[in-house]
Amino acid sequence: MAKNAVNRRLSRTGVRTRATVVAVVVLALALATAGILLVVLLNWSLSTATTDSARSSGKQVANQIAREGAKELSESDVASTGDAAAVIQVLDRDGIPTASDPSISGRGPITTARPATGHEIVETMRLTVNGTEQLYRLVTSEVAGPGGPYTIISARSLEYVSAASVRLTLFLGTAALPLLAIAALAVHRAVGSALRPVEEMRRTVADLSTRDLASRVPLPAPHDEIRRLATTLNGMLDRLGSAQQAQRRFVADASHELRSPLSTITTALEVSEHHPDAMPRAELVGVVSRETARLRELVDDLLVLARTDDTTESPGRTEVDLDDLARIEAGRVHSANGLLVELDAAPAKVRGTPAQLQRAIRNLVDNARDHARERIRISTGTAGDLATVEVADDGPGVAEADRVRVFERFVRLDDSRQRQVGGSTGLGLAIVAGIATRHGGRAYYAHRDGPGACFRLELPAADREE
Repeated sequence: MAKNAVNRRLSRTGVRTRATVVAVVVLALALATAGILLVVLLNWSLSTATTDSARSSGKQVANQIAREGAKELSESDVASTGDAAAVIQVLDRDGIPTASDPSISGRGPITTARPATGHEIVETMRLTVNGTEQLYRLVTSEVAGPGGPYTIISARSLEYVSAASVRLTLFLGTAALPLLAIAALAVHRAVGSALRPVEEMRRTVADLSTRDLASRVPLPAPHDEIRRLATTLNGMLDRLGSAQQAQRRFVADASHELRSPLSTITTALEVSEHHPDAMPRAELVGVVSRETARLRELVDDLLVLARTDDTTESPGRTEVDLDDLARIEAGRVHSANGLLVELDAAPAKVRGTPAQLQRAIRNLVDNARDHARERIRISTGTAGDLATVEVADDGPGVAEADRVRVFERFVRLDDSRQRQVGGSTGLGLAIVAGIATRHGGRAYYAHRDGPGACFRLELPAADREE
């Protein structure tokens, strides 16, 4: 619960603040871990040294007792010269003190431990020496000697070990605070310096207007993630600029195309109103109906083109037989126009939107129908991992200079294919190109020997996608 609250608060802060907080927390944890390890090692080292010191003092007394016994042992032999940090006590076989440090003279045994001869017992306990209670490390050993055996208790205070640990802890804590402050300042400034190019990019993009997309964000000198971000933003701005120019051209062309039938209808109505005899009602109805149909066709083509331009919606993944669609379109053209239609429909399967693919083939067939003299040839098949549709006619063909431009929107050529290329609205081949691109393929003018034009549609075959 608390962790989620901290994450929510951090998520509301800036990148610099989050980076600084994370860096300081990580550094604090590292310093704390290192400090704890250092204190533990110091405490262990000092405790071991204290135990060794107590053992050494006890051995000196044990050696003397082993040689001479405890009768010759005086208080001066076990005295610590008034140092309360170290005391020694010698017990006889009955556990009665025979020699003790003056600071504990007259007291009974300071521990109940009784090790076997040649062994020792190490323990830690609190003792009151000279009126002061402290923690002591006791090393108790058993030694055989004249009149023995004897128990030797050597105790050394651990107070200085605790004091050293406390002083080291305070020192590390005091030193860590300025280190954390310096680290926080350094990280904050370093992150700010690293993000400065990002802020410049933000300002550049914020100053861009929809009317002018010519500016580009500056590229930082280092070849790092920030430079790649700037390159990506510039690429995005290039695409937006290109899309904006295409949209403006499209709107201008569409406005021009829509104005023409509207002007014709308006003119016909004005002539019929002011000069009824010059334009009979039947003729007026014919003009209005023809231009209205043209308007409807143009609007339908614009809607289809808009859908092919929409990259946010992926085409359906239905399996489509292009040869079946080609048969349908060949039968339609033959029955309606009486042209000679040659059909070579080899199997060709793709995955996509059936309605859009049929519209693409229909536009190619209608384009060929409008320019054919006597015959149209439609063929489907596969070439490697591509499914193909090829539509050819025996008409005047397309000049080499116009074979790419003919797929642009509202293109009007100057030769005998003028006004008909791509359909009566000038959008038919543009729609074919848009549908092909949307399905991962392409549409282009295919070179052929002899008269006429040949257009080819290539799409990824369904077998390859699987």
